[in-house]
Amino acid sequence: MKSTFILGLTLLSSVLFAQVDKIYKHNGEIVEGHVKKVGEFTVEFSYEGEDAVTSLSRYAVGKIFYGKSTRIEDISDKIEITDDDDWTKVIILEDKSLVAGLKKGDDLKSKTGWVNFRSGNGKDEKAEKRLKQQAADERCPFILLLSDKTVGKSAKKTGTCYKYN
Repeated sequence: MKSTFILGLTLLSSVLFAQVDKIYKHNGEIVEGHVKKVGEFTVEFSYEGEDAVTSLSRYAVGKIFYGKSTRIEDISDKIEITDDDDWTKVIILEDKSLVAGLKKGDDLKSKTGWVNFRSGNGKDEKAEKRLKQQAADERCPFILLLSDKTVGKSAKKTGTCYKYN
């Protein structure tokens, strides 16, 4: 009887003291689980009661609350695109893992004409600016760059915009 009581007390204390981590995403969602790794570009965690590891882009995560230590770590600032003039805030990403946890938006295309008086760098910058302006029109703070081609005097870029929610 005494050993059953001690076993029950041990199990109860382990349940009470087993704290979960909370991942606060920029879209308002709170994910509970256990953070495995905070990398340079991703946050890896597993949901409570699961062993499978899931990745989120650091861009999707605002902060993490660590349950065991009660420490809070800021991960990234939310990028607000409120009007068309915010196109300079749009970030171009080149790796698909950087959009994990973000919502996919529209496909975007931008190109410069064959007849222009820009240098190679200038036409590339113009195509990038147009792509960012399209993303700002959609209120998307991120673009996943799918292709970046320069043919002769023309530059062409395609991508997909991503947002928090």
